[in-house]
Amino acid sequence: MKKTLTINISGSIFHIDEDAYEQLQSYLHSLTSHYGTNEEGKEILSDIESRIAEIFNEKLSSKEEVVNIDMVENTIDIMGRPEEIFENDDDSHEEATSFSSEKKQKRRLYRDPEKRVFGGVCSGLASYLGIDVVVIRLLFALFVFIGYGTSFLLYFILWIAVPKALTTSQRLEMKGKKVNISNIEETIKEEYNEVKDNFNRMKDKSSPHVRDTFDKGVDFIGSTLRLLLKIFVIIAGIGFIVAGLISLIGFVSSMIFAHSVLPSFIDMSLPGTILPQIFFDGTNVTLFTIGIIMIVGIPIALLIFAGSKLIFRYKTNNKLIGLSALALWIIGIFVVVSLGITQARNYSKKSSNVTETTALKTFQNDTLYLSCSDNIDYDWRVNNIHLNDMKIVVVNDDEVLIGEPTLDIERSFSDEFEIKIRKKALGKSTKNANENTEDIIYSWEQDGENLNFNQYFTLKEDNAWRNQKLHITVKVPIGKVVYLDQSMKKIIHDIDNVSNTWDYDMLNQKWIMKKEGLTLVQ
Repeated sequence: MKKTLTINISGSIFHIDEDAYEQLQSYLHSLTSHYGTNEEGKEILSDIESRIAEIFNEKLSSKEEVVNIDMVENTIDIMGRPEEIFENDDDSHEEATSFSSEKKQKRRLYRDPEKRVFGGVCSGLASYLGIDVVVIRLLFALFVFIGYGTSFLLYFILWIAVPKALTTSQRLEMKGKKVNISNIEETIKEEYNEVKDNFNRMKDKSSPHVRDTFDKGVDFIGSTLRLLLKIFVIIAGIGFIVAGLISLIGFVSSMIFAHSVLPSFIDMSLPGTILPQIFFDGTNVTLFTIGIIMIVGIPIALLIFAGSKLIFRYKTNNKLIGLSALALWIIGIFVVVSLGITQARNYSKKSSNVTETTALKTFQNDTLYLSCSDNIDYDWRVNNIHLNDMKIVVVNDDEVLIGEPTLDIERSFSDEFEIKIRKKALGKSTKNANENTEDIIYSWEQDGENLNFNQYFTLKEDNAWRNQKLHITVKVPIGKVVYLDQSMKKIIHDIDNVSNTWDYDMLNQKWIMKKEGLTLVQ
């Protein structure tokens, strides 16, 4: 078991193994011995420690992770080992410096405060692009005339948005040089020489003072805007998380509970546990549910993830997470689309007309009284899903698929009242469609001269929706009378009559069948 220490490097706190600490301390001690304690040496050591802290932060995925000996060795390799840097003779040192400088790194855009006229934007761009600063300044001057002054706005935006190269590491990154001990030492020595030369040449004291004051003012504006941007990013992150959580709760509710939490004014709910079973069968129900979870759940999860990253700014492999989420989302779409295409076959064929004709029992009176009763006791206050002439209702906390039959009255060519029931359905074949019609359950009841119909038909258990339909025809002999009770308005549909009376106006009245058709009894 290794002993762990807590150290402070350039203002950053790290947890480090004891052996790694000893190695790092030995390395820094050798650098301190070489550069000494003068101002120039202290600045070199300060920049070296800053660079070491940057490397550690890049390698550690969290603040709780411990710096080990391998990280220290790798950092020393990046910075350069003392025995490779400190050569006794100047020629060897110059060769090492030259060799180090030749290894160009990826440049980063900074404002160069050392070669600035105003904000250091042009000199920073010149260092980033690797061209003479005069070229950049001429281009900005040219756009003043041909760009109607837009170069002023562009320069001011870059002044605010682009950070200033304050540290030695940033100045090296600006020039595309490797941030190691040799280049840090070289840069600081150059800076000291420039400071001495500038001090000796300085004559006008007011101009630099005014320029520095203006520069500080612009830096203050930039810092304020960056602070406001950070606040906006945090607010956006909170918004993402809240929106994601609300979406997640709604989605989970629709998938788990019987009905969604949509407002009551929406004439449809989304019961996720029943919808797949209505259209799919077998294992396809499970596959469809998984596909929907992937399609809807992954964007919601990414929304919450993006919000948390904006707020807490923790390190993750965004590319890996994004590609993985995209791959899963595409798989979900593929599963749902494939199932949809496959299930479409279940609606490709129509059934033959399955007809059942039944003669009513004889009764003394010539008038047949028709009525309709509600055979399914469901909660009408709950939003129900309508599927053509069928709908999903909740009965005793269970979802039930029911259908609404239609009823017509026609002339009978016999001397008896007859009931003809015609059933239709779809299927993947004519045989399958006929089987689906046989699974339709409907009943009616005769009590002498009274004939009562059920308001709904149902399906056998576990049957899927295949656009099932049921039509009832009451066949009335010539000279016989039918009476339509008020309750019949639930199922009557386009009954032909001599006076072309609207269906609902036929209720609570007697109608006699004549040769010319159904006629109102006066």
